[in-house]
Amino acid sequence: MLKDRKDKKDKKGNIRKTKKTVILLLSSIITILSSIMLMDFLVDDPEKYRNIQGIMYIISLFIIFYLFYFSFRFFKGIDLINYNAYLMAKGELNISDIILDKAKGLETLCIAFNDMKTNLLTFTELTKTNIVIISDAVDEVTKSVDNSLKGNEQIAASMGDLAEKSLQQLKNAKETLDSISNVDERVSSIEKNLANIEKIVKEVVASTTRGNQNLDEYHHQMNVITKDLSNTSGSIDRLNNELEEINKLGELITEIAEQLKMLALNASIESARAGESGIGFSVVAAEMNKLSDETSKSIKKINLLLNTVSSSSENVKNSIANCIENYNLSKDLFSKVKESFYTIKNSTDILSENVNQVYSEAGIISNSTHEVKEKSKYFLNVSDNISSASTEVAAVTQEEVANTEVISKNILSLKDMLFEIEKLVRRFKTSVIPVDKVSEKRLKIVFLSPLDHEFWYGVRQGAMYAKKELAEKNVDVEYYGFTEKSWKNTIDTFQKVLEEGADGIILPGFSKEAVPLIEKASLRNIPVMTYNCDLPVESKRMAYFGPNISEAGILAADFMVKALNGKGKVAIVNGSDITVYNTRREKIIERLKKKKKVKIVVELKGGHDNEKVYAMIKDLLNKHPYLNGIFIVGLGVRGAAKALRELNMVGKVKVICFDFDKEIFELIKEGSVYAAIGQDPFGQGHDPIIYMYNYLVTNKKPEREMIWTRTDVVNIDNVEDLI
Repeated sequence: MLKDRKDKKDKKGNIRKTKKTVILLLSSIITILSSIMLMDFLVDDPEKYRNIQGIMYIISLFIIFYLFYFSFRFFKGIDLINYNAYLMAKGELNISDIILDKAKGLETLCIAFNDMKTNLLTFTELTKTNIVIISDAVDEVTKSVDNSLKGNEQIAASMGDLAEKSLQQLKNAKETLDSISNVDERVSSIEKNLANIEKIVKEVVASTTRGNQNLDEYHHQMNVITKDLSNTSGSIDRLNNELEEINKLGELITEIAEQLKMLALNASIESARAGESGIGFSVVAAEMNKLSDETSKSIKKINLLLNTVSSSSENVKNSIANCIENYNLSKDLFSKVKESFYTIKNSTDILSENVNQVYSEAGIISNSTHEVKEKSKYFLNVSDNISSASTEVAAVTQEEVANTEVISKNILSLKDMLFEIEKLVRRFKTSVIPVDKVSEKRLKIVFLSPLDHEFWYGVRQGAMYAKKELAEKNVDVEYYGFTEKSWKNTIDTFQKVLEEGADGIILPGFSKEAVPLIEKASLRNIPVMTYNCDLPVESKRMAYFGPNISEAGILAADFMVKALNGKGKVAIVNGSDITVYNTRREKIIERLKKKKKVKIVVELKGGHDNEKVYAMIKDLLNKHPYLNGIFIVGLGVRGAAKALRELNMVGKVKVICFDFDKEIFELIKEGSVYAAIGQDPFGQGHDPIIYMYNYLVTNKKPEREMIWTRTDVVNIDNVEDLI
């Protein structure tokens, strides 16, 4: 509401100003002419008369000259408006705005004309964009509806089978439930039997454990007996050794007895020689013979007894040895029996564990069987419901098929309506149009573009509209958008496209790195166009389509002069070191050199994004609070606006930037940005593709090597019409 009132006030002010100027000039001329006519009656002195008359003539000539100059500017503005009106009447909307300074006295008409052209152009381009969006959506919906229709038809065809199979499923569910009930009973019986088996196995395990313990004790006793027998055998061996010693003593005694006997014989002989004096020796000799005989007899008896004892001892020893041997054999057999018992025990333990596990699993199976039984009952009910619902679903599906067919017809009507809208839009020439000729062979046009800023999405929309326009022209338009801020992606893709083959290639001319690849494309007869920014060096590109960067820079400088009323101090914030930014900067400096009262006091570089520009602007304004204006020749306008808001300098420092989108419109509306110089992103995406197609099918290059886009300026005067 306030904006509308301000616009009306400004328009009335411009009209009143023009009226006052014309009335003042005419009144001055009438007054002077009247004064000259009355001088004959009012002035008597001839010399004074001539002086006054000369002054009057000079003033009259000056006023007439100014009136002529004013009229010339006025009618020149009318001619400019008439020419643009003529172009619009022919449907040509791709024209730049009329600069108000070029139509003095007709500012209101210029604003109205620019608004009308901008609104119509915006409407047309938005319509084109919406056509692309709606057309894509219609195509997707058509595919979806076709798939849905086919699916519904298949569903409808399958519903009869489904109903039949549902009945069969219901029957099977009943049979399954009966089988599961039978299985449940058997599982319960198995579970009871397993419980009894588990009890028996536990008793067997206990018995084998006790048997193993008894075997261990018996084995221990056998080891003790074997040890005792071994000890006894050793004692007998020692006894035999002692008997042998006694036998040896007996032999010694027998030998001694024989010697006594010999001594007795010698004594008897000596006694006989001696006579009566040897009678004592004779008695001794007789006793010694007697002792010798008795000793021999006793020794024989002892030897006999010793032989008997030794023989018995040997028999006992042999018996003990046999016992030990038999015990050892029994011991080995018993060890094997013991091992067998342990094996039986281990097997019984394993059997017990397995029986426990089987019993546990049987319990789980029993529970699962109960659950399956319950679920089978539920499944039986569900099957019954499915069988009942199948008929209803079949009817609904048939109805859905009919509705889908209606939707399909409506989509066809929508396509026809879109076609009619396209025909209507074509009446307005906002861009170059494709020739009627259809390519005889399948063409491939490749479009390379950044996609890291909203501006490039506008370029993409233009490319998509061109692709739609050429859909029936036997041509494939391949769009490559790069979201990363890297020129390398574009160069690498350019190289890849050259290797794969293409009929035409379009890319922005940001860097001379593309020149060798353009040379290679030229050798392969592949035409290349640049857009948005031309290459900084000579190349074999076919043409350039994009903004007149020099004109945009000059226009930005003129708007800054106007914003500052011809006097002030400004700064320039540059971004990356690319041709488009450098050209804007150079033209701004060149233009402001002619405006002595607007001085550039600071230049900053490195403003690649909003965060960096925010920090740079904040630091700049803290150091130079007297600044009146800032040029943002690259990216980072949002960062600059943020800095102005935080420093409470919105509206106090005029910011002029390049390129715009909806967010920039809001910044212009709030006063953070004074003006934005546009460069027709939609046209930059659309026109190069059409120019390339026209060249490929007609072999005629564009009329000019440098094809300029229109230059648009958005400020507070027209921003409301664009939001």
